Amino acid sequence: MSTNSGRVIIIGMDGATFELILPWIQEGKLASFRKIMDEGVHGSLDPASNMRSAASWTSFYTGKNPGKHGIYEFYDFSPDTYSIRFINGSHCLEPSLWRLLSDRDFSSIVINVPMTYPAEPTKGIVLAGLDAPGTQSNGFCHPHNCLEELEDKFGTYILEPGLTGFIIDNKLDMAVERLFEEIEQKRKVMFHLMENKKWDFFTIVYRSLDAAQHCFWKFMDPRHPHHDPSQKDKYGDVILEVYQKLDAILGDVMDFIHPEDILMVMSDHGFGPKHPANNQLNAWLASRGYLAYKQGDSPVSITSLMRKGLKNTYQLLAGKLPRRHKEVFARLFPGIRDRVHTRLCYTGIDWSNTKAYSDTLFSNIRVNLNGREGSGIVQAGEDYNTLIESIRRDLLDCRDVKSGEQIVESVFHKDEIYKGPARENAPDLTIRWREDLLISGIKLDQSFDADLLPTIRPFIPAEDAMVISGDHRRFGIFLARGPDIKKGEHIEDAHIMDLVPTVLYLMGSGIPQDMDGKVLTTMFETEILREQPRQEIEARSEKVKRGASGEYDEAEKEVIAERLRQLGYLE
Repeated sequence: MSTNSGRVIIIGMDGATFELILPWIQEGKLASFRKIMDEGVHGSLDPASNMRSAASWTSFYTGKNPGKHGIYEFYDFSPDTYSIRFINGSHCLEPSLWRLLSDRDFSSIVINVPMTYPAEPTKGIVLAGLDAPGTQSNGFCHPHNCLEELEDKFGTYILEPGLTGFIIDNKLDMAVERLFEEIEQKRKVMFHLMENKKWDFFTIVYRSLDAAQHCFWKFMDPRHPHHDPSQKDKYGDVILEVYQKLDAILGDVMDFIHPEDILMVMSDHGFGPKHPANNQLNAWLASRGYLAYKQGDSPVSITSLMRKGLKNTYQLLAGKLPRRHKEVFARLFPGIRDRVHTRLCYTGIDWSNTKAYSDTLFSNIRVNLNGREGSGIVQAGEDYNTLIESIRRDLLDCRDVKSGEQIVESVFHKDEIYKGPARENAPDLTIRWREDLLISGIKLDQSFDADLLPTIRPFIPAEDAMVISGDHRRFGIFLARGPDIKKGEHIEDAHIMDLVPTVLYLMGSGIPQDMDGKVLTTMFETEILREQPRQEIEARSEKVKRGASGEYDEAEKEVIAERLRQLGYLE
């Protein structure tokens, strides 16, 4: 253990942003956040390069980039069939922090961290996150009987609050009620385990904040195109209330922990208003000649009757059916939603004349590469490189449909932002949109009907800005408080991959040489850095193994698909 002989606690707040926290601190609304900042350090936290939750949380617990741990999204894309398969923590190629600590005889408690299913048989307790099909799934928790104790005390464990279904069905009050219920139950579970179990490292992720910001941003933000002033009084403070509930939890944690313990607070990315540019990428690619539609189809009206029918049916199922009925439907018709969503996303594309395409969900573009894609036409080598530079150049000149301003900050090839054996699975290009302006949409070339573009709405309700009105921004938050940590200081250049080596350092444990993250030395007083130099050890060479199979059966795939669509993570 480190010189302070304390424990380490990390509280994750999915999507927490200083853009909201700092003004509310100034208004006196977040006393515990202010206390940690005054008594410790704080700074922005850089996420995984694609700003996606699955990638960032896996980087959080491995200390490595997606090119090494292999997880970019909640699913893998199969270019040979232009389809997806759902994945979970078992597909992570690198050891978790709690695995490393367990090997060194430290005990950990891990609650609700995404991409941790199946729960690893490490020393301590693990309750898996949202990639678990359900709480009764084999491998949801370790030890296997720990959930029974918790449910006896606190009722049926709420894995995810499922807000989007309530929002689609216009049941906002029920959404808020469920949101607060889930936070309160997680708080009770956290303190029960914190008080009654032995641990050296403790971490929990409160994902309700992410859900609240996705669903309630438009009620708070008058700039949002779907803001309704008449609903602001009733729902405009929902996000603030979630922050305040988490602030109260932080206060209780600070009262509970020992003086020698280290408390960290972090998030996997920031948040802001959602814009439609990701959903319009295929329309933009078509307007620039990189993507072709079959004769008679267009980005606005691709087999419009079929598409409209499928969309309306999905909206009915997502908004009207109770969750238990959705699960029955999934089991009766395994795989049907994947096929429907593939049709909605890619129907009408003429692959024989398409050079590049997007999933129209996230800020990425893939090349239709010969030998990799099932109908690829772009040759590897010079043709590929020329195309990449052409798309990059055109993206950097991409304009807003209303203001005419450039809307792309940067465009990265996968080789520029990822390193490791899993880099080949990444999208070819990742776009970073500008966050300093309100993007209304992408302006198409005059050869396209630009007047129609703002009317294009996503094919799936959970991606519609009327439903999902907030979305990820780049920088998350990092705060730390405890002995040997500087007081009242702002730190810079913190990355989500830095948490693992920093925790290992605090606990006096050697840091594997292949870590991408660094020890956050700027947060420490200089004395401890002299007394406790960083120790490196050889990286593990054996393949990572989980205690239970991580493969989903057909019914479990449907449950995961439904959850991710409800969260806006999947079309």
